[in-house]
Amino acid sequence: MAKHDILGYFEHRSDGAWVCVRPFTLTTRNASIDIRQGQRFDYGKRVGGLDLAEYLEQLGSQFGS
Repeated sequence: MAKHDILGYFEHRSDGAWVCVRPFTLTTRNASIDIRQGQRFDYGKRVGGLDLAEYLEQLGSQFGS
């Protein structure tokens, strides 16, 4: 999966949060984490050592969200 493909698993909400719309497994340098549909990620919430909302925002800026 290309790194920007992760955007297809999330919806960016108007309040700035990212919400998972379909389950997948996130693999980082530190861990593999099952992300469930409906999970919400706000800035500062770290998952597997990664601020997922910030990462998704960066990808969205580069590739469109």
